[in-house]
Amino acid sequence: MNEQQELQQAGTLTPNGRQSRKRAFILFAFCTFCVVLLVARLVKLMLVDYSQYRATELAQVIYQDTITAERGTITDRNGIVLATNSASYRVFISPLDISDEEQRKLMCDILSETLEVDYDTIYTQSLLTDYYDRTIKRNVDEDTATKLKEQVKEKELERVIYFEETYARIYPYSTLASHLIGFCGTDGGRYGLEYYYDSELTGIPGKIVGVHTVSGGNVPYKYSTYIDAQQGNTIVSTIDYRIQEVVEKYLKQCAETFECVSRAECIVMNPKNFEVLGMAVYPYYDLNNPTTLPSYYDKRIEEAAEKYGTDSEDYQKALSAMVLEMWNNKIVSETYEPGSTAKIFTVCMTLEEKLSALTDTYYCPGYHIVNGIRISCNNKNGHGLVTLAEGLEQSCNPTMMMLSKLIGSDRFSKYFSNLGLDSKTGIDLPGETSSIYISGEDMGPVDLAVYSFGQRFNVTAIQQISALASISNGGYLMTPHVVKEILDENGNVLKTFDSDIKHQSFSSETCEIVSEVLAEGVASSSGGSNNAYVIGYEVAAKTGTAEKGTDGKYVVCSCVAYAPYYDPEVIILFIVDSPTKGSLYGNTVAAPYVSKILSEILPYMGVEPNYTAKEIASLQKSVRNYKGYSVSSAVNSIENAGFKYVIYGTGTSITSQFPASGESMFSADGVIVLYTSSDTEPVYAIVPDLIGKTVAEAEKILKKLNLNIYIRGNTSSQIVSGQSIQYGSSVPEGTIIQISLGEN
Repeated sequence: MNEQQELQQAGTLTPNGRQSRKRAFILFAFCTFCVVLLVARLVKLMLVDYSQYRATELAQVIYQDTITAERGTITDRNGIVLATNSASYRVFISPLDISDEEQRKLMCDILSETLEVDYDTIYTQSLLTDYYDRTIKRNVDEDTATKLKEQVKEKELERVIYFEETYARIYPYSTLASHLIGFCGTDGGRYGLEYYYDSELTGIPGKIVGVHTVSGGNVPYKYSTYIDAQQGNTIVSTIDYRIQEVVEKYLKQCAETFECVSRAECIVMNPKNFEVLGMAVYPYYDLNNPTTLPSYYDKRIEEAAEKYGTDSEDYQKALSAMVLEMWNNKIVSETYEPGSTAKIFTVCMTLEEKLSALTDTYYCPGYHIVNGIRISCNNKNGHGLVTLAEGLEQSCNPTMMMLSKLIGSDRFSKYFSNLGLDSKTGIDLPGETSSIYISGEDMGPVDLAVYSFGQRFNVTAIQQISALASISNGGYLMTPHVVKEILDENGNVLKTFDSDIKHQSFSSETCEIVSEVLAEGVASSSGGSNNAYVIGYEVAAKTGTAEKGTDGKYVVCSCVAYAPYYDPEVIILFIVDSPTKGSLYGNTVAAPYVSKILSEILPYMGVEPNYTAKEIASLQKSVRNYKGYSVSSAVNSIENAGFKYVIYGTGTSITSQFPASGESMFSADGVIVLYTSSDTEPVYAIVPDLIGKTVAEAEKILKKLNLNIYIRGNTSSQIVSGQSIQYGSSVPEGTIIQISLGEN
């Protein structure tokens, strides 16, 4: 039997056998394919898609809560807090992490007692072990939270009881420096420093990270991690709270007295380093309620309501426009025509180029004709023949126009640029805008003529004061700034802001000459800026009255001043936009309030007065008899006389006083001590040694002791050479100490 027959006999080659073999092969191939497919799938899952599935797995078992970071504070230059936060807490528990019944009861006891929450309510929440976050109480104050944290730490419940800190932005002084500080919205800072330095003020949020099974149960290696939030940095501004307060007081008084309809603004700066000491735009708004319009807008609100109806969309749009206007920092984001304060620039250009001397004369008939156009002087009757210096002091437009022709448009444009008036200052506040100005060959003769006295070109207040500050300090233009330094949460200095000198606008010699002329214009009774005079201080100042628009309906009244003019510690620019009541000139509207501001902030800044003999004589005043006056009547009379007062006793009328009626004393910081009970013993003070002190020093020393001063002798000297009562003597408060000046 051959091989084939044997195979056939065995059934292998039968039709049925061949079919079985084929099926086996197919099955084997299919199984092999499935194994390969499975291996490939495993490779893809374990190697290629590992990261994706690992992330999915972690997302299912890891939970994460955000801890709010506290926003950094904003302070004045002396550390007075202007913007801060009010903290509150959400207290929550993690039932998933409670280890046993004993810990559960301990936790419930502590929370119930400290937070004054029902025990059973807390206990019920603690049984929800599928959860890791169950709120027990919201808006827990900081004192309660601190007490609870101590208990949590003591009882080792840190993995069970948690605190989520939340913050509300608080402005302690409400409206103070509102346009400088700005405010916060839900998405961070809006306007002012809050916006400009938002990245510095915004802290880094913390985290609570924990792990659980997909079903919500505990795992053997459960863990939780607490990552502290990092507080935002502190912004130390350059402004001084006291100076800001004084500026806002007088800016409000002026705006309301003269009923300005387009807001008022004032900026105070240190001309030596361009640090802004005060910045205000009236009306101010409440930073804690920034959408509430102040009473300044009442009339416009009434007009809108009458015109549109309070339920209309147009009425709401009108209100929104007023709110946006209120928020806008006019000092950096709106331009104005500077008027006669720009005449300082024209005179500086003339002297710098040696085109004229101060003694050269110019004739003013009350107008000047340029290219056939008659352009009026502020004095319609004309100033007559004046020197260049008198032309500046008396603010003569024709004199400036004649000077501008000597200067020419090219040189005028060059100096305009040197003063920084053709570019943004770079101040660290949002929304700074640019000036509006025609320069170079595009500037026609009429443009040049009116530019010479500050009309028909527009600059921002921050540009104008920066340019003027460069003249006050000897010609050095710098970048103004409102932030002094940035501190971390531990008070470490992260960054300081120094003054950078851009370039010199004019020579020091030119600046000194012009400053002297401006000071003479204040000191002289006929000077155009004499209302900026401050007794005891040598002030350089220039006022401005610019027509607004072309119809002459409104004007912009302004005044710039710096003191002492020979070594200025402060420069101030005061602008009232569109006053509508009274005599509307820079010297009648703005200058008197500049004087009031300087008279308060110069002594505060430690700048000592230097009285002339005439000023000393004018300040020696006689004391009235207040015995028998009611307290309120006496106080009013004393304040009107320019004295201070101190009251001892609880009575309603004056029984005695020091100094006595008829005595004379120096009224600057002079004090009258009043007693309202006949049985009240006089309060005594020890007379200090005043010999060798300046008048200002003696005045300051006696003021602290409620003692008074009377000056006699050689008033040309400022040094005390003798005193009427020997030092070390005990005298009643209010006593007058007579001093002699000059040689013994």
